[in-house]
Parts: sequence; C-alpha cells; structure tokens
Amino acid sequence: MNDELQPVGAKQKYEQQPPLALVGWTHLDMPNGIDLRVECARSRIALDNDMIEQQDIVMTRNQALLLARYLLKVTGQTLPEEARPTFWARVKSALTPSKPPIRRTPRHWAS
Repeated sequence: MNDELQPVGAKQKYEQQPPLALVGWTHLDMPNGIDLRVECARSRIALDNDMIEQQDIVMTRNQALLLARYLLKVTGQTLPEEARPTFWARVKSALTPSKPPIRRTPRHWAS
C-alpha cells in the first residue's frame, strides 16, 4: 500500500512498536477451516514477565495448506515420510479378516 494513502498516525504507531517474536501457537479445527491462535512477545523481558499477546487468525484449509507449503519451501525442509508397517504388522493384517463397519440402527425419538 502507498505510504501517502496511510494515515500519519498509523505509520508512526508501526515504527514505534518493536517487532513481535513468535513464541507459540495452537489451533482449533472448524467445519470450514482452522482458527490459528498465535502467541507472540515483544521482547525477552516481556516473555520473562509472561506478557504474551495472542492473536486469532481464521483461515480456510486451503490457506493453511498454502502457508504450510510456503514455510516448508523457505526453510528448505520436507515432511517426514510415513513409516512403513513392519513385516509382522503386514502379516497380521493379511491374516486377520477385516470386519465390516458396525451400522447402528437409527433411534426414533418420541415427539
């Protein structure tokens, strides 16, 4: 955004505050996306005094996937490969018949 279009107070406020350091996060699955709670501190002193700021960011699952891919790319890392089942686990699953899913009878509620 152009600096000329921003209010003077907004630019001064941004320059006065130190940058935030990410210290943790949690997430909550939602039906259509993810609520990402980011925990930040402005300094080591703020962190030591438990002055942690929280910000909730709601995003779609696609946005979360794009963010994850971007972070993996810029860090030069990849997701770990899923472990292959052991020989005995494969033998056991081959010898054990799979059970069909249990379908419960629907309940009829009295009205």
